[in-house]
Amino acid sequence: MNIRKIKSRGTSLSLCIASLLMLASCGGGGGSASAPAPGAPVSTLSPISASNSTQVASNAYAANGSIGDSSTGVSSLLTGVSVDGKAPGVVNPALALLKRSYAGGAPALLTGVSSSQTQACAGGGTITVSGTAAGSNGPANGDKFSITANNCVEAGTTMNGAISMTFSNISGNLFGTGAGAATMDMTFTDFTVAEGTTSATVAGDMKLVMSQTAAGTVSLAISGTSLQSIERKGGVKVSDFRLSNYTATVSGSGNTFSVSTNYALTGTFGSLGQLSVTVSTLQPFVVGDSGVPSSGSMIINGAASSVTATVVPGNKVRLDYSAKGDGVITQTNTIAWTAFVASL
Repeated sequence: MNIRKIKSRGTSLSLCIASLLMLASCGGGGGSASAPAPGAPVSTLSPISASNSTQVASNAYAANGSIGDSSTGVSSLLTGVSVDGKAPGVVNPALALLKRSYAGGAPALLTGVSSSQTQACAGGGTITVSGTAAGSNGPANGDKFSITANNCVEAGTTMNGAISMTFSNISGNLFGTGAGAATMDMTFTDFTVAEGTTSATVAGDMKLVMSQTAAGTVSLAISGTSLQSIERKGGVKVSDFRLSNYTATVSGSGNTFSVSTNYALTGTFGSLGQLSVTVSTLQPFVVGDSGVPSSGSMIINGAASSVTATVVPGNKVRLDYSAKGDGVITQTNTIAWTAFVASL
C-alpha cells in the first residue's frame, strides 16, 4: 500500500496504518454484510496444516484491512490523511464529502439541531449527510452524523450504504491544527465502495480513540465487538469474514508507525474455504514508506495447531508451523514479503 498525504486546512500527516493492515483483493458486485454469523468459539477453531499454513497466515494478516481501511478513513476526516491500497477504500470517499461540509460551513448541518443535506456526486448519484453539529470549525463533543450514499460516483469509485458516527472526548483542534484528541463511535451498515470490477462491503461497529501532538506523533486505539467484510472481484465473492472482539493500537510519527492487533477471525476465504482462528501480535509491526514491515511478528492459532509469521531482513517473512500448537516448530519456511501477501 502507498501513503498519500492530503492537505487539510494547513495540516498534513503521514499515517501508515493501512500499510500494515492490508485488504485482500476484492471485487465488484453487490452483497449484504448486515447480518454477520456469530464468531467461532474456541472449540470450533479450524485445524492448520503444514500445506495451508502460509495461506492461513496471509489471509489472517490481510483481514486486518477491515480495521485498517475503515479506521484510517475516519481519521482522514480529522487529519487529511488517505492511504491507497489495491482494494478500494471503504470509507475515505464518504468521509471526504462530510469533511467538505465542515470546510464549507454547510448551514444545514451547523445549526445545533438535527438536519440533513443531500449533495449531488460528481459522477452521478447522491450522498445524504444528516445529523447535528455544534459549529463549522470541526467536530465537537456530541456531534452525530450519518452518511448515506446512493450510487454516488466520486473519483472513479461508486458508493452505496451508510456509516454513522458520534464524537466525544474532543480536545484541541484535530481538524484544524492537527493537535488534540477525539473519540469516534461508529456503525457501518452495508457500506460498499466499488472500483471497476472490485468492491468491499463493511458492516459492524468500531470505536476509534485518536490523539495527535503538535509535533505530529499519532496514537490510535481501535476496538469493536464485530466487524464483517465481504470482498468481491469480477462479480465473484472472494471472501466473507468476521472479526470478533478486535483491538488494534497504532503509534508513531512521520512515515513510520508501530501496529499491534488482536482478534478472532471466522469466515470463508477463496480457495482456502472456511476458516476460524485467533490472531495475536507478538511483536508490533513497524512500517515505513515502502509499506513492507521492517519488523514484527504475529501468531495464528487454530485447533491444536498454529503458525507464526515473523518479518526477517531482506523484505522476507519466516513462517514457523507448529503441528500441535504447543510451540514446538515442525516446519519452517522463509519467503519474500511480496509472495506472502500474494498467498491469499
